[in-house]
Amino acid sequence: MELAQIWAVLPAVGAAASFGSAGLLQHRVSRQAPPSGPLRPRLLWDLIRIPAFRWGVLLGALGFALQATALSFGPLSLVQPILATGVLFYLGIAAAVMRQSPDWRLVGAALLTTLGISGFLVAAKPVQSGGHLHGLIWPLGVAFAGVVVLCLVVATRLAHRYRALPLAVAAAVCYGVTASLVRSLVSGVDVATLFGQWQLYAVIILGPAGFLLNQNAFQEGRVGSVAVAVITVGDPVVSIIAGAVWLGEPLASGPGPVAAQVISLLVMTSGIVLLAHRAQAVGERIRGEQGEQSDMPEVQ
Repeated sequence: MELAQIWAVLPAVGAAASFGSAGLLQHRVSRQAPPSGPLRPRLLWDLIRIPAFRWGVLLGALGFALQATALSFGPLSLVQPILATGVLFYLGIAAAVMRQSPDWRLVGAALLTTLGISGFLVAAKPVQSGGHLHGLIWPLGVAFAGVVVLCLVVATRLAHRYRALPLAVAAAVCYGVTASLVRSLVSGVDVATLFGQWQLYAVIILGPAGFLLNQNAFQEGRVGSVAVAVITVGDPVVSIIAGAVWLGEPLASGPGPVAAQVISLLVMTSGIVLLAHRAQAVGERIRGEQGEQSDMPEVQ
């Protein structure tokens, strides 16, 4: 790992902590607002009136600033998987707030997640690039847009309690694409030409859209915990794809490294899914409210 990439790790960990804290606050208050359809700004207006949500927004903004700093030093394939550790920070903060002893199944799932992330970084050997967009920019962009539109269409046709899953996929795509565009801005564009770059305006649209979809997913029914896992895993996966295709940040090739990367991502995904489901059970036990969904973290 190059020296610049080492400097990327510190703000990436800070971003993960900020996003985990923000997710705790946001998810705890998301159902206090009246239900809202996908991409309707009314939801944010209702939520922003709640003080705890405003603190969550400030922590999320801090996380985004730290994420942008990390991306100025390291490639997407290094920074984005680290952000998935926001789920670990969430669990620690939630346990401290509720004054509960650690749940060892949660700890085990958290360690499994960390193992998957570490294994991927070791196997992938992320490569630093100049951050300039090139290659199949528009074809892949259209493909990502198509996935978001399809998810929104599916969400409108599903029963209320099942809408969280397609909304989470759409949010993950928005977050992942936003991260790749931020990477191109902070590493390949200077301040003098910043406002002339289309990526800036795409970030201004996609970032809030992903945030709004995330809040919509938080409000939805029984698969809410699974939706959080989808966002946590989907964000770095989309970022890695965009980084390889758009920014020339290839991962280590060859049968061995590729197999190790796939296995590591599967381990990470399994750990996060186990975290989601176990946290739901622990939350229900603590609150004593049968059928109530537990609070789970939001990761970018």
